[in-house]
Amino acid sequence: MDKLAIKIENLSKVYKLYENNKSRIVEGLFPFAKCRHKDFYALQDLSFEIEKGEIVGIIGKNGSGKSTLLKIITGVLSQSGGSVEVKGRISALLELGAGFNPEYTGIENIYLNGTLNGITREEMSKRIYDIADFADIGDFIYQPVKNYSSGMFVRLAFAVAVNVEPDILIVDEALAVGDAAFQAKCMARMNQIMKGGATVLFVTHDMNTVKRLCQRCIYLENGKKIMEGNAEELADVYLKRIRENMNIEHLKVMDVSKEEEGIIDKTERDAPISTKECSKDLYNVELEKRIAPFREGTGTVKLINFELTDINDVVIKSAEFNQKLKIKMCIKFFQDAEVGIGYHIRDDKNMEIIGSGTTRELGHQIRGKEGEIYLVEFSTRVPLVEGIYNISTVVSTPIILNRSALFVDYAENVEVFEVEECKDAKLWDKVYVPNEVEINKLV
Repeated sequence: MDKLAIKIENLSKVYKLYENNKSRIVEGLFPFAKCRHKDFYALQDLSFEIEKGEIVGIIGKNGSGKSTLLKIITGVLSQSGGSVEVKGRISALLELGAGFNPEYTGIENIYLNGTLNGITREEMSKRIYDIADFADIGDFIYQPVKNYSSGMFVRLAFAVAVNVEPDILIVDEALAVGDAAFQAKCMARMNQIMKGGATVLFVTHDMNTVKRLCQRCIYLENGKKIMEGNAEELADVYLKRIRENMNIEHLKVMDVSKEEEGIIDKTERDAPISTKECSKDLYNVELEKRIAPFREGTGTVKLINFELTDINDVVIKSAEFNQKLKIKMCIKFFQDAEVGIGYHIRDDKNMEIIGSGTTRELGHQIRGKEGEIYLVEFSTRVPLVEGIYNISTVVSTPIILNRSALFVDYAENVEVFEVEECKDAKLWDKVYVPNEVEINKLV
Protein backbone atom coordinates (compact mmCIF):
# COMPACT_ATOMS: atom_id res chain seq x y z
CA MET A 1 0.00 0.00 0.00
CA ASP A 2 3.08 2.28 0.17
CA LYS A 3 2.73 3.33 -3.48
CA LEU A 4 -1.06 3.30 -3.43
CA ALA A 5 -3.39 6.12 -2.44
CA ILE A 6 -6.63 4.15 -2.91
CA LYS A 7 -7.24 0.40 -3.04
CA ILE A 8 -10.70 -1.00 -3.77
CA GLU A 9 -11.42 -4.74 -3.57
CA ASN A 10 -14.72 -6.45 -4.44
CA LEU A 11 -16.68 -3.35 -3.48
CA SER A 12 -20.49 -3.57 -3.52
CA LYS A 13 -23.32 -1.28 -2.49
CA VAL A 14 -26.83 -2.74 -2.33
CA TYR A 15 -30.07 -0.84 -1.77
CA LYS A 16 -33.35 -2.49 -0.83
CA LEU A 17 -36.22 -1.44 -3.08
CA TYR A 18 -39.79 -1.80 -1.82
CA GLU A 19 -43.03 -1.53 -3.77
CA ASN A 20 -44.55 0.67 -1.06
CA ASN A 21 -44.10 1.83 2.53
CA LYS A 22 -46.35 -0.97 3.83
CA SER A 23 -43.92 -3.61 2.53
CA ARG A 24 -41.03 -1.74 4.17
CA ILE A 25 -42.78 -1.64 7.55
CA VAL A 26 -43.93 -5.29 7.43
CA GLU A 27 -40.42 -6.52 6.60
CA GLY A 28 -39.02 -4.36 9.40
CA LEU A 29 -41.42 -5.85 11.92
CA PHE A 30 -41.09 -9.43 10.64
CA PRO A 31 -37.52 -9.74 9.29
CA PHE A 32 -37.65 -13.53 9.05
CA ALA A 33 -40.92 -13.66 7.13
CA LYS A 34 -41.30 -13.46 3.34
CA CYS A 35 -38.82 -11.13 1.66
CA ARG A 36 -40.67 -8.05 0.43
CA HIS A 37 -37.86 -6.16 -1.28
CA LYS A 38 -35.67 -6.39 -4.35
CA ASP A 39 -31.92 -5.85 -4.20
CA PHE A 40 -30.54 -3.05 -6.38
CA TYR A 41 -26.76 -3.06 -6.85
CA ALA A 42 -25.50 0.51 -7.21
CA LEU A 43 -21.98 -1.02 -7.21
CA GLN A 44 -21.14 -4.67 -7.76
CA ASP A 45 -17.82 -6.44 -7.20
CA LEU A 46 -15.69 -3.40 -8.06
CA SER A 47 -11.89 -3.62 -7.79
CA PHE A 48 -9.10 -1.20 -8.77
CA GLU A 49 -6.01 0.55 -7.43
CA ILE A 50 -4.88 4.18 -7.74
CA GLU A 51 -1.27 5.12 -7.15
CA LYS A 52 -0.12 8.26 -5.34
CA GLY A 53 0.05 11.25 -7.68
CA GLU A 54 -2.20 9.68 -10.33
CA ILE A 55 -5.02 11.64 -11.97
CA VAL A 56 -7.82 9.18 -12.69
CA GLY A 57 -11.17 9.82 -14.34
CA ILE A 58 -14.33 7.92 -13.44
CA ILE A 59 -16.68 7.94 -16.44
CA GLY A 60 -20.07 6.47 -17.26
CA LYS A 61 -23.62 7.56 -17.93
CA ASN A 62 -25.97 8.77 -15.19
CA GLY A 63 -26.85 5.98 -12.76
CA SER A 64 -23.69 3.97 -13.42
CA GLY A 65 -22.49 4.28 -9.80
CA LYS A 66 -19.88 7.05 -10.07
CA SER A 67 -21.17 9.29 -7.28
CA THR A 68 -21.92 6.30 -5.04
CA LEU A 69 -18.31 5.15 -5.45
CA LEU A 70 -16.91 8.56 -4.49
CA LYS A 71 -19.18 8.81 -1.46
CA ILE A 72 -17.98 5.43 -0.20
CA ILE A 73 -14.33 6.40 -0.70
CA THR A 74 -14.87 9.62 1.27
CA GLY A 75 -16.81 7.87 4.01
CA VAL A 76 -20.15 9.58 3.32
CA LEU A 77 -21.68 6.16 2.57
CA SER A 78 -20.84 2.73 3.94
CA GLN A 79 -20.36 -0.21 1.59
CA SER A 80 -22.44 -3.38 1.64
CA GLY A 81 -19.44 -5.58 0.87
CA GLY A 82 -15.77 -5.49 -0.06
CA SER A 83 -13.01 -3.24 1.25
CA VAL A 84 -11.81 0.33 0.76
CA GLU A 85 -8.31 1.44 1.80
CA VAL A 86 -7.41 5.12 1.59
CA LYS A 87 -4.03 6.58 2.52
CA GLY A 88 -3.83 10.35 3.04
CA ARG A 89 -6.04 13.35 3.72
CA ILE A 90 -9.07 13.54 1.44
CA SER A 91 -10.71 16.73 0.21
CA ALA A 92 -13.94 16.01 -1.63
CA LEU A 93 -15.93 18.21 -4.00
CA LEU A 94 -19.03 16.04 -4.13
CA GLU A 95 -22.12 17.98 -3.20
CA LEU A 96 -20.53 21.36 -2.65
CA GLY A 97 -21.28 22.56 0.84
CA ALA A 98 -21.99 19.12 2.29
CA GLY A 99 -21.16 19.37 5.98
CA PHE A 100 -21.91 23.12 6.15
CA ASN A 101 -24.21 24.27 8.95
CA PRO A 102 -26.64 26.88 7.56
CA GLU A 103 -26.89 28.59 10.96
CA TYR A 104 -23.10 29.12 11.18
CA THR A 105 -21.29 32.04 9.57
CA GLY A 106 -18.88 31.47 6.70
CA ILE A 107 -15.91 31.75 9.08
CA GLU A 108 -17.43 29.23 11.51
CA ASN A 109 -18.12 26.80 8.68
CA ILE A 110 -14.50 27.07 7.53
CA TYR A 111 -13.34 25.94 10.98
CA LEU A 112 -16.04 23.24 11.05
CA ASN A 113 -14.84 21.80 7.76
CA GLY A 114 -11.27 21.90 9.00
CA THR A 115 -12.29 19.83 12.01
CA LEU A 116 -14.11 17.33 9.77
CA ASN A 117 -10.92 16.99 7.72
CA GLY A 118 -8.75 16.44 10.80
CA ILE A 119 -7.14 19.89 10.70
CA THR A 120 -6.61 21.75 13.96
CA ARG A 121 -8.05 25.20 14.58
CA GLU A 122 -4.53 26.65 14.63
CA GLU A 123 -3.79 25.21 11.18
CA MET A 124 -7.08 26.53 9.78
CA SER A 125 -6.35 29.98 11.21
CA LYS A 126 -3.26 30.11 9.02
CA ARG A 127 -5.35 29.35 5.94
CA ILE A 128 -8.38 31.46 6.73
CA TYR A 129 -7.22 34.48 4.74
CA ASP A 130 -6.38 32.40 1.66
CA ILE A 131 -9.80 30.78 1.81
CA ALA A 132 -11.58 34.12 2.25
CA ASP A 133 -9.57 35.65 -0.60
CA PHE A 134 -10.36 32.72 -2.91
CA ALA A 135 -14.09 32.79 -2.08
CA ASP A 136 -14.17 36.57 -2.63
CA ILE A 137 -17.59 37.10 -1.03
CA GLY A 138 -16.60 40.14 1.02
CA ASP A 139 -18.19 40.77 4.40
CA PHE A 140 -20.73 38.02 3.79
CA ILE A 141 -18.13 35.62 5.14
CA TYR A 142 -19.15 36.88 8.62
CA GLN A 143 -22.85 36.19 7.94
CA PRO A 144 -24.80 32.89 8.35
CA VAL A 145 -24.55 30.87 5.16
CA LYS A 146 -28.36 30.46 5.09
CA ASN A 147 -28.38 34.07 3.86
CA TYR A 148 -25.99 33.35 0.97
CA SER A 149 -26.94 33.26 -2.67
CA SER A 150 -26.21 29.95 -4.42
CA GLY A 151 -23.16 31.55 -6.07
CA MET A 152 -21.71 32.68 -2.74
CA PHE A 153 -22.32 29.27 -1.23
CA VAL A 154 -20.49 27.54 -4.08
CA ARG A 155 -17.55 29.95 -3.86
CA LEU A 156 -17.04 29.35 -0.15
CA ALA A 157 -17.47 25.57 -0.41
CA PHE A 158 -14.93 25.29 -3.24
CA ALA A 159 -12.50 27.65 -1.50
CA VAL A 160 -12.56 25.50 1.65
CA ALA A 161 -12.17 22.24 -0.28
CA VAL A 162 -9.13 23.29 -2.31
CA ASN A 163 -7.25 25.07 0.46
CA VAL A 164 -6.81 22.22 2.94
CA GLU A 165 -3.73 20.83 1.12
CA PRO A 166 -5.25 17.41 0.36
CA ASP A 167 -3.27 14.27 -0.41
CA ILE A 168 -6.32 13.04 -2.36
CA LEU A 169 -8.70 15.37 -4.17
CA ILE A 170 -12.05 13.94 -5.24
CA VAL A 171 -14.10 15.98 -7.70
CA ASP A 172 -17.65 15.17 -8.84
CA GLU A 173 -18.80 17.59 -11.59
CA ALA A 174 -17.88 20.51 -9.31
CA LEU A 175 -16.12 22.49 -12.05
CA ALA A 176 -19.42 23.18 -13.80
CA VAL A 177 -20.49 25.66 -11.12
CA GLY A 178 -20.12 29.40 -10.75
CA ASP A 179 -19.52 32.09 -13.35
CA ALA A 180 -16.82 31.90 -16.04
CA ALA A 181 -14.25 33.84 -14.01
CA PHE A 182 -14.75 31.63 -10.97
CA GLN A 183 -14.51 28.45 -13.08
CA ALA A 184 -11.19 29.69 -14.50
CA LYS A 185 -9.90 30.35 -10.97
CA CYS A 186 -11.05 26.89 -9.86
CA MET A 187 -9.29 25.22 -12.78
CA ALA A 188 -6.06 27.12 -12.05
CA ARG A 189 -6.19 26.01 -8.42
CA MET A 190 -6.94 22.42 -9.49
CA ASN A 191 -3.87 22.48 -11.72
CA GLN A 192 -1.75 23.69 -8.78
CA ILE A 193 -2.98 20.80 -6.64
CA MET A 194 -2.26 18.29 -9.41
CA LYS A 195 1.23 19.66 -10.04
CA GLY A 196 1.85 19.44 -6.30
CA GLY A 197 1.62 15.65 -6.52
CA ALA A 198 -1.85 15.10 -5.09
CA THR A 199 -3.87 12.09 -6.18
CA VAL A 200 -6.98 13.19 -8.05
CA LEU A 201 -10.16 11.20 -8.66
CA PHE A 202 -12.25 13.04 -11.20
CA VAL A 203 -15.86 12.47 -12.31
CA THR A 204 -17.32 14.36 -15.27
CA HIS A 205 -19.33 13.90 -18.45
CA ASP A 206 -17.04 16.32 -20.31
CA MET A 207 -14.66 14.05 -22.20
CA ASN A 208 -12.44 16.92 -23.33
CA THR A 209 -11.76 17.66 -19.65
CA VAL A 210 -10.98 13.97 -19.09
CA LYS A 211 -8.53 13.93 -22.01
CA ARG A 212 -6.88 17.14 -20.81
CA LEU A 213 -6.56 16.31 -17.11
CA CYS A 214 -6.59 12.54 -16.60
CA GLN A 215 -3.92 9.91 -17.19
CA ARG A 216 -6.13 6.88 -16.69
CA CYS A 217 -9.86 6.14 -16.73
CA ILE A 218 -12.25 3.71 -15.08
CA TYR A 219 -15.45 3.17 -17.05
CA LEU A 220 -18.52 2.16 -15.01
CA GLU A 221 -21.81 0.83 -16.32
CA ASN A 222 -24.70 -0.38 -14.16
CA GLY A 223 -22.46 -0.45 -11.11
CA LYS A 224 -19.76 -2.60 -12.72
CA LYS A 225 -16.31 -1.76 -14.07
CA ILE A 226 -16.43 -2.61 -17.76
CA MET A 227 -13.12 -1.02 -18.81
CA GLU A 228 -9.97 0.49 -17.33
CA GLY A 229 -7.07 2.06 -19.18
CA ASN A 230 -5.72 5.09 -21.06
CA ALA A 231 -7.90 8.17 -20.53
CA GLU A 232 -7.88 9.31 -24.16
CA GLU A 233 -8.86 5.90 -25.50
CA LEU A 234 -11.63 5.28 -22.98
CA ALA A 235 -13.04 8.78 -23.45
CA ASP A 236 -13.44 8.02 -27.15
CA VAL A 237 -15.05 4.65 -26.37
CA TYR A 238 -17.51 6.40 -24.05
CA LEU A 239 -18.38 9.03 -26.67
CA LYS A 240 -18.89 6.33 -29.27
CA ARG A 241 -21.35 4.51 -27.01
CA ILE A 242 -23.18 7.75 -26.30
CA ARG A 243 -23.58 8.37 -30.04
CA GLU A 244 -24.80 4.79 -30.56
CA ASN A 245 -27.38 5.17 -27.79
CA MET A 246 -28.52 8.53 -29.19
CA ASN A 247 -29.03 6.93 -32.60
CA ILE A 248 -31.03 4.06 -31.12
CA GLU A 249 -33.35 6.45 -29.27
CA HIS A 250 -33.76 8.78 -32.25
CA LEU A 251 -34.55 5.87 -34.58
CA LYS A 252 -37.19 4.56 -32.15
CA VAL A 253 -38.90 7.96 -32.16
CA MET A 254 -38.68 8.21 -35.96
CA ASP A 255 -40.09 4.69 -36.39
CA VAL A 256 -43.04 5.43 -34.10
CA SER A 257 -43.91 8.61 -36.02
CA LYS A 258 -43.63 6.84 -39.38
CA GLU A 259 -45.75 3.90 -38.18
CA GLU A 260 -48.42 6.36 -37.07
CA GLU A 261 -48.36 7.89 -40.55
CA GLY A 262 -48.39 4.43 -42.13
CA ILE A 263 -45.34 5.03 -44.33
CA ILE A 264 -42.63 2.86 -42.76
CA ASP A 265 -41.35 -0.29 -44.37
CA LYS A 266 -39.35 -2.10 -41.67
CA THR A 267 -37.93 -4.70 -44.03
CA GLU A 268 -36.47 -1.91 -46.11
CA ARG A 269 -35.16 -0.03 -43.03
CA ASP A 270 -33.48 -3.12 -41.60
CA ALA A 271 -31.96 -4.22 -44.91
CA PRO A 272 -28.14 -4.08 -44.87
CA ILE A 273 -26.56 -1.38 -47.03
CA SER A 274 -23.49 -2.33 -49.01
CA THR A 275 -21.02 0.43 -49.77
CA LYS A 276 -19.59 -1.74 -52.53
CA GLU A 277 -22.55 -0.77 -54.72
CA CYS A 278 -20.63 2.44 -55.47
CA SER A 279 -18.87 2.91 -58.76
CA LYS A 280 -15.32 1.54 -58.59
CA ASP A 281 -13.58 4.78 -59.55
CA LEU A 282 -15.14 6.67 -56.61
CA TYR A 283 -15.19 4.00 -53.91
CA ASN A 284 -11.98 3.87 -51.85
CA VAL A 285 -11.66 0.27 -50.59
CA GLU A 286 -8.56 1.05 -48.52
CA LEU A 287 -10.34 3.90 -46.72
CA GLU A 288 -13.33 1.64 -45.97
CA LYS A 289 -11.10 -1.00 -44.35
CA ARG A 290 -9.03 1.53 -42.42
CA ILE A 291 -11.91 3.42 -40.80
CA ALA A 292 -14.21 0.42 -40.24
CA PRO A 293 -13.22 0.04 -36.52
CA PHE A 294 -13.85 3.76 -35.93
CA ARG A 295 -17.15 4.06 -37.80
CA GLU A 296 -20.79 4.18 -36.73
CA GLY A 297 -24.17 5.43 -37.89
CA THR A 298 -27.30 4.36 -39.75
CA GLY A 299 -25.42 4.09 -43.07
CA THR A 300 -28.16 5.62 -45.19
CA VAL A 301 -25.57 8.15 -46.42
CA LYS A 302 -21.86 7.25 -46.41
CA LEU A 303 -18.42 8.65 -46.91
CA ILE A 304 -16.93 6.63 -49.78
CA ASN A 305 -13.76 8.62 -50.43
CA PHE A 306 -11.64 11.28 -48.78
CA GLU A 307 -8.65 13.43 -49.72
CA LEU A 308 -6.58 16.08 -47.96
CA THR A 309 -4.85 18.27 -50.57
CA ASP A 310 -3.14 21.61 -51.04
CA ILE A 311 -4.77 24.34 -53.15
CA ASN A 312 -3.30 22.71 -56.28
CA ASP A 313 -5.15 19.45 -55.50
CA VAL A 314 -1.94 17.60 -54.57
CA VAL A 315 -2.52 15.04 -51.80
CA ILE A 316 -0.46 15.90 -48.71
CA LYS A 317 0.52 14.33 -45.38
CA SER A 318 2.29 17.38 -43.99
CA ALA A 319 1.25 21.03 -43.97
CA GLU A 320 3.04 24.25 -43.20
CA PHE A 321 1.72 26.44 -40.41
CA ASN A 322 -1.45 28.25 -41.56
CA GLN A 323 -1.28 26.65 -45.01
CA LYS A 324 -4.50 26.64 -47.00
CA LEU A 325 -5.83 23.12 -47.53
CA LYS A 326 -8.75 21.37 -49.17
CA ILE A 327 -10.75 18.72 -47.34
CA LYS A 328 -12.59 16.65 -49.94
CA MET A 329 -15.37 14.28 -48.93
CA CYS A 330 -17.13 12.03 -51.43
CA ILE A 331 -20.60 11.14 -50.14
CA LYS A 332 -23.13 8.61 -51.50
CA PHE A 333 -26.84 8.50 -50.69
CA PHE A 334 -28.19 4.96 -50.24
CA GLN A 335 -31.64 6.34 -49.42
CA ASP A 336 -33.35 9.69 -49.93
CA ALA A 337 -32.16 11.90 -47.10
CA GLU A 338 -31.41 15.42 -45.94
CA VAL A 339 -28.11 15.69 -44.07
CA GLY A 340 -25.38 18.00 -42.87
CA ILE A 341 -21.76 17.12 -43.67
CA GLY A 342 -18.81 18.27 -41.62
CA TYR A 343 -15.38 17.52 -40.19
CA HIS A 344 -13.30 17.99 -37.05
CA ILE A 345 -9.52 18.40 -36.88
CA ARG A 346 -8.35 16.82 -33.62
CA ASP A 347 -5.03 16.89 -31.80
CA ASP A 348 -2.96 13.96 -30.49
CA LYS A 349 -5.35 13.65 -27.53
CA ASN A 350 -8.35 13.47 -29.90
CA MET A 351 -9.65 16.83 -28.70
CA GLU A 352 -11.53 18.78 -31.38
CA ILE A 353 -9.55 21.92 -32.24
CA ILE A 354 -11.15 23.33 -35.37
CA GLY A 355 -13.81 22.19 -37.82
CA SER A 356 -16.84 23.16 -39.82
CA GLY A 357 -19.81 21.81 -41.75
CA THR A 358 -22.21 22.51 -44.56
CA THR A 359 -24.94 23.69 -42.20
CA ARG A 360 -22.66 26.32 -40.68
CA GLU A 361 -21.16 27.47 -43.99
CA LEU A 362 -24.23 27.24 -46.26
CA GLY A 363 -27.04 27.62 -43.75
CA HIS A 364 -28.94 24.53 -44.91
CA GLN A 365 -28.79 20.74 -45.25
CA ILE A 366 -27.89 18.78 -48.38
CA ARG A 367 -30.89 16.98 -49.85
CA GLY A 368 -29.99 13.89 -51.88
CA LYS A 369 -31.80 11.03 -53.56
CA GLU A 370 -30.95 7.33 -53.50
CA GLY A 371 -27.94 6.58 -55.68
CA GLU A 372 -26.69 10.17 -55.92
CA ILE A 373 -23.02 10.95 -55.15
CA TYR A 374 -21.79 14.36 -54.04
CA LEU A 375 -18.30 15.81 -53.66
CA VAL A 376 -18.18 18.19 -50.69
CA GLU A 377 -15.04 20.32 -50.61
CA PHE A 378 -14.02 22.54 -47.69
CA SER A 379 -11.18 25.07 -48.10
CA THR A 380 -9.57 26.04 -44.83
CA ARG A 381 -6.31 26.98 -43.16
CA VAL A 382 -4.46 25.18 -40.36
CA PRO A 383 -3.28 27.91 -37.94
CA LEU A 384 -2.23 25.22 -35.47
CA VAL A 385 0.75 24.60 -33.25
CA GLU A 386 3.14 22.01 -34.66
CA GLY A 387 2.15 18.38 -34.11
CA ILE A 388 0.21 15.38 -35.34
CA TYR A 389 -3.48 15.83 -36.10
CA ASN A 390 -6.30 13.60 -37.32
CA ILE A 391 -9.56 14.31 -39.10
CA SER A 392 -12.95 12.88 -38.21
CA THR A 393 -15.93 13.24 -40.55
CA VAL A 394 -19.61 13.58 -39.69
CA VAL A 395 -22.76 13.02 -41.72
CA SER A 396 -25.82 13.73 -39.57
CA THR A 397 -29.44 14.80 -39.49
CA PRO A 398 -30.39 17.35 -36.79
CA ILE A 399 -33.10 16.22 -34.39
CA ILE A 400 -33.02 19.29 -32.17
CA LEU A 401 -31.06 22.11 -33.83
CA ASN A 402 -27.68 22.66 -32.15
CA ARG A 403 -28.52 20.10 -29.45
CA SER A 404 -28.87 16.55 -30.77
CA ALA A 405 -28.58 14.73 -34.07
CA LEU A 406 -29.03 11.35 -35.70
CA PHE A 407 -25.56 10.15 -36.72
CA VAL A 408 -25.80 8.81 -40.26
CA ASP A 409 -22.07 8.22 -40.79
CA TYR A 410 -19.51 9.20 -38.14
CA ALA A 411 -15.91 8.18 -38.84
CA GLU A 412 -12.79 8.84 -36.77
CA ASN A 413 -9.16 8.85 -37.92
CA VAL A 414 -10.15 9.28 -41.55
CA GLU A 415 -6.86 11.06 -42.19
CA VAL A 416 -3.72 11.73 -40.15
CA PHE A 417 -1.37 14.59 -41.01
CA GLU A 418 1.34 16.76 -39.51
CA VAL A 419 1.52 20.52 -39.07
CA GLU A 420 5.02 21.97 -39.19
CA GLU A 421 6.37 24.53 -36.76
CA CYS A 422 5.72 28.19 -37.51
CA LYS A 423 8.99 29.58 -38.86
CA ASP A 424 8.30 33.27 -38.21
CA ALA A 425 7.51 33.07 -34.50
CA LYS A 426 6.99 30.15 -32.15
CA LEU A 427 3.29 29.42 -31.49
CA TRP A 428 2.65 28.73 -27.80
CA ASP A 429 -1.10 28.18 -28.06
CA LYS A 430 -3.08 25.46 -29.86
CA VAL A 431 -4.61 27.82 -32.43
CA TYR A 432 -3.54 31.19 -33.79
CA VAL A 433 -6.17 33.82 -34.62
CA PRO A 434 -4.87 37.04 -36.24
CA ASN A 435 -5.03 40.12 -34.03
CA GLU A 436 -5.16 43.83 -34.75
CA VAL A 437 -2.46 45.59 -32.71
CA GLU A 438 -2.24 49.31 -32.08
CA ILE A 439 0.65 50.92 -30.19
CA ASN A 440 0.63 54.56 -29.10
CA LYS A 441 3.42 56.32 -27.27
CA LEU A 442 1.91 58.06 -24.25
CA VAL A 443 4.99 59.77 -22.75
